[in-house]
Amino acid sequence: MVAATDLYESLPREAIERRIHHRHSPQSIAVSWASRLIVKNAVRAWTMQPNLHWPLEYVDGLAGLLPRFRSSAQIEPVRLEHCTAEWVRAPGACLGRAILYLHGGAFLTCGLNTHRSLVTRLSKAADAGVLTVGYRKLPSHQIADAIDDAMSGLRWLQQRGYDGDQIVVAGDSAGGYLAFMTTLAAIRSRVEKPAGIATISPFTEADPARKLKHRNARRCSMFTRGSLSMFARYLGEAHLPASRGSSPARVASPVDADLSSLPPVTIHASSDELLLPDAELMAERLDAAGIRCDLHLWDGQIHDFPLAADVLPEGRRAIRYIGDFVKEVTARGETLSLRKRKAWGRNRVRVIATAG
Repeated sequence: MVAATDLYESLPREAIERRIHHRHSPQSIAVSWASRLIVKNAVRAWTMQPNLHWPLEYVDGLAGLLPRFRSSAQIEPVRLEHCTAEWVRAPGACLGRAILYLHGGAFLTCGLNTHRSLVTRLSKAADAGVLTVGYRKLPSHQIADAIDDAMSGLRWLQQRGYDGDQIVVAGDSAGGYLAFMTTLAAIRSRVEKPAGIATISPFTEADPARKLKHRNARRCSMFTRGSLSMFARYLGEAHLPASRGSSPARVASPVDADLSSLPPVTIHASSDELLLPDAELMAERLDAAGIRCDLHLWDGQIHDFPLAADVLPEGRRAIRYIGDFVKEVTARGETLSLRKRKAWGRNRVRVIATAG
């Protein structure tokens, strides 16, 4: 029998899948217009006055005050070394696989509350427990701190008995950046090699030039060209981890890293969003490195649309696709985990019998 990891390493280049989802719902049209009226204008205001004290750090707290849809998922507060986290398990979720989830929010905002519904849905779709990390954010901390917090999450999963081939690292938007960088750091430091990476609308290239030239720079329903330029300038002043051999002043981008050691990847993005070039470029670089990448492009959706899965059928479908990916790439690890637990049970019976 061929091991799953060996199978992925031997996949031919044409096995990399690019799937376009053309149909979109009336709900997606309404959400897109709402985003243009509310979110895009708020982003435009931030661009005009970036030095004002915007209450970005309070967004997650305010989200926690909103009424929630009833859920039977088990949510266990977790304390990592420097931040809080939550261990989320849908009813009956498999004990043989886990997801490390890193939320989006431009490295500045959002957190456990804003993403709890998405993470709960993902736990059900993937039949897995999800550790969602409330990592430290800019401007009080550095991007390197966020990656350290994600690594702390990986170690917590290790302590829970999960091996690398049972873990998928996932994230949306800025969390997608962290998912790639964390996986690269884990492999480089030999902490773990996760079974896969799953991202939604990932930020993968710090240089804004490619995005500013793209047609979506004007049609995106959430971000403006000015906001992207301002964000790039803001990141340029932050101390992001530099890739090996690069200038300390240069912001490290996952697309510029050596990707040849990465596990299989799935990327979901809107074909109308400003970060589409990042998703496509990452898929191209993974292809060139011989790494399997399933790229799903969704027409008519906003940036990070699965975050609105409570009202968007496309968001729920994308989460189901990601869940299928998680189950697929962790299948071998789950089987080995079941064997280990059964072996432990047999040994325990022998010990008890001998003691009797």
